[in-house]
Amino acid sequence: ELSIAEGEEMDLDAFKHQLLLRQYPEALHRAVGFLAARAHSIREIERKLEQRRYLPDTIEMVVYWLEKDKLLDDEAFAKTWVQTRSAHQLGKARILQELRLKGVDREIAEAALSEMDGDESEDAATELAGKLLSRYDSDDPMETMRKAVQAMQRRGYPYEDASRALKAALKQKSTEEDEEN
Repeated sequence: ELSIAEGEEMDLDAFKHQLLLRQYPEALHRAVGFLAARAHSIREIERKLEQRRYLPDTIEMVVYWLEKDKLLDDEAFAKTWVQTRSAHQLGKARILQELRLKGVDREIAEAALSEMDGDESEDAATELAGKLLSRYDSDDPMETMRKAVQAMQRRGYPYEDASRALKAALKQKSTEEDEEN
């Protein structure tokens, strides 16, 4: 396909250049397909293309083109990821960990998390705490609280935030019970 005859010597740089020209359109098409499914970080796109054995130069060209045309942007990705994951009642620690696993730079991830609305985060934590209190409801209130705190910590809430949210959920629950009676 590259018009090389058997036994013919070819310059390695020329071969890489020919291969790059053949790989680039296909790699770009794949990357755009990945982005059509959902937003990705730069590192995620690089990993996916590496798994498909594209040359590093090809990957670099694809990422450059996608960034230039603003189809690939880690800052925008991080902001969107924070909004989506906080809506799923995840804490900042868990969201930060997910962003880091996706290859987003720590400073970018922390900047996106700093824009997270504190009131919305507290409301989401309180709502989650209420669900967990109902789920782990047992005869031993201490056991219920322990399990709920652990569940919230697994979702990325620090102990202090989990404790505060559980107290708020308990207060809300007792208020609702008083209104019913």
